[in-house]
Order: sequence, then structure tokens, then C-alpha cells
Amino acid sequence: MSDKPDFQVEVTDEQVAFFKENGYLSIERITTDEEVEWLKGIYDKLFGERLGEKDGGYFDLAGKIGHDGRDVLPQVLGPERHFPELRDTIYYRNARHIASKLFGRDEDTLTAGGHMILKPPHYGAETPWHQDEAYWPEEILPLSVSAWMPLDPATAASGCLHFVPGSHRDHIHHHEHINHDPSIHGLFTEEVDVSKAVACPLAPGGATFHHCRTLHFAGPNTTPNPRRAYIVVVNAPPQRLETPLVKPWLQAEREALAKLGKKIG
Repeated sequence: MSDKPDFQVEVTDEQVAFFKENGYLSIERITTDEEVEWLKGIYDKLFGERLGEKDGGYFDLAGKIGHDGRDVLPQVLGPERHFPELRDTIYYRNARHIASKLFGRDEDTLTAGGHMILKPPHYGAETPWHQDEAYWPEEILPLSVSAWMPLDPATAASGCLHFVPGSHRDHIHHHEHINHDPSIHGLFTEEVDVSKAVACPLAPGGATFHHCRTLHFAGPNTTPNPRRAYIVVVNAPPQRLETPLVKPWLQAEREALAKLGKKIG
């Protein structure tokens, strides 16, 4: 791990204002090169050993749950369950700290949890346009921001994130499961004006932050190198709704997984 545990990143008033206006923010550095190298070892162990697969913590985001083919967009949920020291990283601490500034909330009121998404070399699938909030239960109105950090160069060719500025102020769009198959966990929406999209390439150790309602996308990995990304989602206390939101895609997935006897997370 890094020998600079006091490495803290601050955001300016201008950056906070940009986030509030656009629903995303890109910063050049959130941790050290040393910590990125240390994180690669943990990351590769998680994916190499498919840790958490038995309890739904490892699965292919773009493939049928429990399929036998190669994973094109594998994901690990809650890597801290296997490596609790991840919560003590420079990245984790800075993600929480910056999110508190973007929210305008006391850091002590926030919770956080991680997940990791891998785009394998040459064939790593795209992450289609979606809003993270589309995955949340219907009775919850979340307030969350995702810190997204690559461990490898994130370029247009390897799958950097793209955002639609200001889309966090819009409604929850209708989503469908990839290939219109509810046994595939990944979601997409067609209600996107891609002409407004902004790409955010990053070097390893940089980061983007986005609101849970911001439309975003990451293209396929066509390069000969992996695109490893570690995401920390920071949450303010959510609002429980008296009238649940309408998200038929979630019910379709619950029914499909019940038939398969599977679960996610």
C-alpha cells in the first residue's frame, strides 16, 4: 500500500458548482501510483478467483446469470467483504471526502460501498447508457454519488466513461435489460441524446464522480490490455417513498432470477 497515507484531495468551489450543474466531475488524481499498483493485486485476485460467485457477489453484468461462456463484463460486488483493508485506502477516504463536499453533507452521515467492473482485452463489452438509480428498489429515492477510478488507462478505445451533462436533473428513464433478457443484470435506456455526451478519459489513479441519476456509458475495450475500474458509491441517507416508483424492469429480473434460483449480491 502507499507510503503516503495523508494524501488528501480537495475540490474547489468551482468544481462543486460544476458537479451541481452537470451531474459529473472529472479529477486528475485521487490516489497515488503506489496505491494503484497495490490495488491491482487485490483486483486481479478477486477476478481471477471469482470471489463471491456463490453468493451472487461475482457475475457477468452483460451475460445471463450463471452462463457457461466467457465473461464479457464481469463485476465484483462488495470487494471489501473479502479485503476489508480496502476501506482504509487513500482512494476510499478521498472518495468519501470529496462526495461530502459535492453533497454538501457532513462526512459522518455518509455510507460507502465498492464494486469493480472489468473489461477484458479485445472483447470487454460496452456498458450501455443507463442511470445507476434504475437499479435501486422502487420504494427508495437514493442520494448517491459514484467515484469511478481506473487502474489502467481509460480511453475511448478501452472504455472510459461518457456523461450527458445535466441529465441528473431529469426523471428516471425507462430501462430494459441487455438483449431484452431479464436474466441479464445489466440495464440500458434508449432515451439518450448522445450528441450531448462528453467523454472523460483518465490516467490510472484519476477519477470521475457522477450523481446516481446522471446518464452515463462506457464503450467496449478494443485494446490488448485490460480496463480495470474500481467504483466506490457514497450514499447520503435515502428517502423511503410512500408511493413506489414504477420500474417494471426490476420486477422482470426478480421473476427471472426466481426461476433460475439465483440472486445478485
